[in-house]
Amino acid sequence: MIQINREIWEGVPLLICEKTEFAGKPLPTMTYLHGITGAKEDNLSIGYLLAERGFRVILPDAHLHGEREQSDIENLELHFFDMIQKSIAELAIIYEKLNQDRLIKNGSFTLAGTSMGGITTAAALTNYPWISRAGIMMGTALFHRFAESVIQQAEASGVELPLTEEEIAELLNQLKQYDLSLNLDQLQNRPLFIWHGEKDQVVPFQHATDFYEQLKQEQANAETITFVSEKNTGHKVSRQARLALVDWVSQMNRSIKQTR
Repeated sequence: MIQINREIWEGVPLLICEKTEFAGKPLPTMTYLHGITGAKEDNLSIGYLLAERGFRVILPDAHLHGEREQSDIENLELHFFDMIQKSIAELAIIYEKLNQDRLIKNGSFTLAGTSMGGITTAAALTNYPWISRAGIMMGTALFHRFAESVIQQAEASGVELPLTEEEIAELLNQLKQYDLSLNLDQLQNRPLFIWHGEKDQVVPFQHATDFYEQLKQEQANAETITFVSEKNTGHKVSRQARLALVDWVSQMNRSIKQTR
């Protein structure tokens, strides 16, 4: 039987998906991050599918999302970069809690996410060597380039940003440290799954192809990278994409077992 429990870890509401008989035992573990305007419940299908295969899956609510939503916040997009930075910090809380309770089997900790969650995933790889492998679902590893385009689009549409030109320049400079494409040495040949719809009008498909080409040229062990695209899909993770991610995570875990 698959059980889903709700807990709060240092202010972070989250769901834990696992088989009932494995509760409290070390398991290969994944944390999956939702997209902007989403919530932890959105990815229960991934949690269930991986729990069936013997994983523990953690689904947290991002800052200002789900149970942490604030009624006085009308435009989440204006807090986009702050939310990502908070999620990166909160990943350390989740990992430390799992580690302290000895719930991670053989150090197997997978991180993946959708859109904003995928961007957060790529950014977290620049900071946390304890992430074993990662999945970027219609996100981007080109954080600085994406941030520049978001700010330019906002200014062009007449949105009044709560930042001065100097503050914007400082923000963009700070984001470089989280840009995986600018810090590729931090990936350290860890396995990476990239999925993107070719008709995505929110996070450009070109970002995925450009990063994949960079990986093939600069990554010493390029065969650790799996790139999957869908021709007629926009900014929405398809069922086929979810199943492909679940299969990939399971295969990566089996490969580790076979080499031990």
